[in-house]
Amino acid sequence: MLTRLLSNIDGVKACLLSREGEIVGGYGDGNITLFHQAMKMASDLKFGTVEEMWFEGNLTTVVATIRGGSSLWLTSDVLPVGRLSHEARSLRPIIEDLIEV
Repeated sequence: MLTRLLSNIDGVKACLLSREGEIVGGYGDGNITLFHQAMKMASDLKFGTVEEMWFEGNLTTVVATIRGGSSLWLTSDVLPVGRLSHEARSLRPIIEDLIEV
């Protein structure tokens, strides 16, 4: 069900990574080391927690923190960062509910 949920967004590769960096669902890839570095930097600098990261270039990537240490990675070469961010915020509570079941 998770993989189907993540594959329903046209033009987007989406995957959910575990805290260890393993793909839990979806298709695509993510860089768990980069995600952990951002979380450590925010903690060390006392900025709070990382909720979302955005990367723009030839591909646009949005990474959202999922409760329990997982991360949602959405990548597209056609959708703008704002649209990906909206999708991440929309999917976050649904994914968290699926993981808790």
